[in-house]
Amino acid sequence: MDIKDLKNYLRIDHAIDDSLLEMLKETAKAYILGTLEVTEIDDKRFEYAICLLVSHWYEFRRATSESALNDIPFGIIPLIQQLRGVERE
Repeated sequence: MDIKDLKNYLRIDHAIDDSLLEMLKETAKAYILGTLEVTEIDDKRFEYAICLLVSHWYEFRRATSESALNDIPFGIIPLIQQLRGVERE
């Protein structure tokens, strides 16, 4: 997934936050791969989980409480659980 696809998903039509979005994308990817204890995965659910996590972090980047920063939005955990059973090459 490139930044253009991510911006389309998030409905962002400017370049002001491109570097932030790129950082959030890489962080979400590392977070999910670390949870799965793998280095790479090729699955559409993985791409969607990245979109959900980036969307959450982007929308709540000014969170005022520590619990808001630690909450993982609904939908990501079930996707990660499904990805645990995906065949690895």
